[in-house]
Amino acid sequence: MAQKSCTSQYGLASCALKVGAVSFLNTKPLIYPLLNGQLQTDEISLSVKVPSRLAIQLDNSELDIGLIPIIEYFRANAVGAGYRILPNIAIGSRGSVLSIQLFSRVPIQDIQQIALDTSSRSSVVLLKILLAEKYRIRPMFRSCDPSIELTLTGTDAVLLIGDAALKNLGATEYSVDLGAEWHALTGLPFVYACWVARKDVDLGHVPELLLEAKELGIKQIPEIAQIEAKKLGFPEPLCRDYLQNHINYDLDQPAIAGLKLYQKLAVKHKLVESEKNLSLNIVEL
Repeated sequence: MAQKSCTSQYGLASCALKVGAVSFLNTKPLIYPLLNGQLQTDEISLSVKVPSRLAIQLDNSELDIGLIPIIEYFRANAVGAGYRILPNIAIGSRGSVLSIQLFSRVPIQDIQQIALDTSSRSSVVLLKILLAEKYRIRPMFRSCDPSIELTLTGTDAVLLIGDAALKNLGATEYSVDLGAEWHALTGLPFVYACWVARKDVDLGHVPELLLEAKELGIKQIPEIAQIEAKKLGFPEPLCRDYLQNHINYDLDQPAIAGLKLYQKLAVKHKLVESEKNLSLNIVEL
């Protein structure tokens, strides 16, 4: 059984699950009620990290639940981790996502080398799938810092995600919105991240609490957009439009179908190991 961080209140011991979320703008509606104290619970101890770091902490049992890139769920379960997806919550898109962009100096079909922001590994795999399936190209790749200046990459194109992508919208002559490209190719939503729990964790009421946080947070998007716009230096209308019209937080049947196709294509292109059982392990409430 996982170790929990325990505190004492009014003489009674209580234990909190260690929950880690990503630090991007698109995550805020899922965690804002926990951060601002609107939803108070002693069952959750929340920390905020970059997505690739969360996957490592989940694997090392430093976290009980993490909002991790979905490719990390597939990769971990392919080698027997037994991770479980919490129900009805995701960070996804059903068309243009805005915050995952391939910026290019040349037409997409002419790209020979791409610099990759590796903050989100799901997006890297999605890019490789789209380039192979739609554009029929297999360029060279190298890593870059997410805060890199586009003119300094030394490559034909660069993949940026999250706030860095939003800051550079329209910065190059050619660009590809990965959410829009996936939807055009498949007709399905794309899921970038989910709440994922290790198999040995007693979840208690945490799935229900995180669902409540999501429902409360979505209602507060105008307030979140106002606060985050000031922090990030973005126009408030951009933040509000992004959270309301480009990010979708539901893990419904179309989103699950998109997940399954993504896994199938990732296996096809040898970007994740094949599992004998490709079914998703989703917790039931």
